[in-house]
Amino acid sequence: MSLKTVLKITRNVGLCAAVTLVVACDSGAKAEEKKVEEKKVEAKADDAKVAADAKAAADAKAAADAKAAADAKAAADAKAAAPPEGDAKAAEGDAKAAEGDAKAPDAKAPDAKKTDAKKTDAKKTEDTSAKIDAKGLYDQKCKVCHAPDGKGAENQKKNNIPDMTAKDWQGKHGKAAVVKAITDGVDGTKMKPFKEKMTKEEIDAVAAFVKKM
Repeated sequence: MSLKTVLKITRNVGLCAAVTLVVACDSGAKAEEKKVEEKKVEAKADDAKVAADAKAAADAKAAADAKAAADAKAAADAKAAAPPEGDAKAAEGDAKAAEGDAKAPDAKAPDAKKTDAKKTDAKKTEDTSAKIDAKGLYDQKCKVCHAPDGKGAENQKKNNIPDMTAKDWQGKHGKAAVVKAITDGVDGTKMKPFKEKMTKEEIDAVAAFVKKM
């Protein structure tokens, strides 16, 4: 083999080795670069996760603080709106008193039928009294002592017979008092009861006649 051939072979072998070395170096560099990029991506992912976790924690804390503040405000408002204990007891007492007052009228409410019956009886009495000759009864039963004009008979003055026409006597004696005096008499005087001698209607009519004197 000639020297020229040997040199040519040597040169070609060296060139191949160089190319192989360059390719190997280039492949190693790219692999290293890829690893670096992958690490950067992983680092960014980690940073994003950390940021997300931090934000979630901050949001949770903010929500908890807001709820605590709302609960505190609600409690303060409720306390401010609630009346003092003394006022609450007083209000309760007033409510019970009002309830008692509300029940009382029901318990004491007059029977409508009885009221109507009394009104009917009173009306009947008035109608009956209007038909009775009150002056005739007075002349028959009362005139002998009280005189025709009600001023009192002269022979009865010593018995302190009243002047039934006097304003002061009329003012002190209502119709009911006159009815009672005629019905039951007057203790300590000559006035005797007439409940056995006259009906209620007749007594009522005479009392009305006396009140007109």
